[in-house]
Amino acid sequence: MVDFADDTSTELERKAEALKWVALVEGVSYFGLAAFWLGGNKVGTVVFGSVHGWIFLAFAAMVLMIRRDMEWSWPFAIVGILAGPLGPALVYERIRRRGVPEHARRRTATPRARTA
Repeated sequence: MVDFADDTSTELERKAEALKWVALVEGVSYFGLAAFWLGGNKVGTVVFGSVHGWIFLAFAAMVLMIRRDMEWSWPFAIVGILAGPLGPALVYERIRRRGVPEHARRRTATPRARTA
């Protein structure tokens, strides 16, 4: 059976949607880690730091893999990865506002025949 058989979205649209949510989780995990660190909870910092690190690596890999198809510049991708909690917010907002480039979207509506 074909995956996404009834789905009208493209692979790029599905990747962008996944990246949007990973960016949100990355930003939240950054603040969670900061809360443990600023609160002086060493065990919480170590454990949550590990979790945040994995989420960050997934986020960075996804940004680098989708950058070309989304027509993002290298400076935007680098800022998105390295700008702390601001980076994931920028990536999330760009996907939310602009979405996938027009030429990469699947046309789901069938054209109607014109009648005179």
